[in-house]
Amino acid sequence: MRSGAARGYVGHFHEAGFYDSDAEFLGLSVPFIEEGLAAGEAVVIGYDDRKSDLLRSRLSDPASVEFIADRGLYATPARAIATYRRLFEFHVAMGVGQIRIAGDVPHPGDGRQFEGWDRYESAVNTVWQDFPVWGRCLYDITTASAAVIDAVERTHPHLITSAGCRCASERFQEPPEFEELPPPPDPLEAGTPLAELVDRTPAEARRTLIEIGRDRVGDKAVKDLVHGVSEAVGNAVCHGEPPVTVRIWGTARRIVVSVHDRGPGPADPLAGLVPATADPLVPGWGLWLVHQLDIDTTLIRSADGFTVRFRAEAPSSGA
Repeated sequence: MRSGAARGYVGHFHEAGFYDSDAEFLGLSVPFIEEGLAAGEAVVIGYDDRKSDLLRSRLSDPASVEFIADRGLYATPARAIATYRRLFEFHVAMGVGQIRIAGDVPHPGDGRQFEGWDRYESAVNTVWQDFPVWGRCLYDITTASAAVIDAVERTHPHLITSAGCRCASERFQEPPEFEELPPPPDPLEAGTPLAELVDRTPAEARRTLIEIGRDRVGDKAVKDLVHGVSEAVGNAVCHGEPPVTVRIWGTARRIVVSVHDRGPGPADPLAGLVPATADPLVPGWGLWLVHQLDIDTTLIRSADGFTVRFRAEAPSSGA
């Protein structure tokens, strides 16, 4: 049995709220958590240390809340989806009636990029439908940009105000119709690439990337980039439209690679966020596996075709 606003609901009850102070954040969070604990539900929190400590100081039984300490939870959208799915599977197996979750999705207002996270917010309306999840996504309107707020309103079917009033989002778009935000170009893309390969093999792209990247971003990042570029070039050759163009830009500590073809790109709005098949022996895992890597991967659709862009930088000296 589910409690609260999600009572009787099947699947992911996905709602968003906006706050402009710690007091409003607590007002939207503490009752949500306390009511879940009182109902015997699982409560999973994925906020940063400051917000987590703030919540602990106001909760009656913080030890009963699962605070996720893994800083890599929101490393990539695909990783976050997979991590939460494993948590949901565990809690459902333990017999809980509902799982309440809340956490910080990266965006420029907190010093991180939002690229790809609008796709995540849209996708979880579909990919978590097998679980009794109530997700509450809270955004600080003093730091979130207009573009982020726009995407939030279009990816959450339910909205809640700081006063606790609920309504349906009139701007909500179902995942197949969702119009993702156009990713901004990387500054390096405005310059002349260090290499440009047209209709070349994945092996040639790999060799060129290794030569350019090995002294710039380190072996681990180069390995991840090579994996990603191999998958993207192979997909473009098999499923896209020629020409397939690979461009590589670099500085002393950064690499940007784009793989472009003139096709429309994957038809599936969930491409890369979840495996294309549940059978590990059937092709369809490659793009998802690429999204698990420690590099930034962005899918870009435009009037002249489809691009997969990869970005990596050298680890900091303290890493």
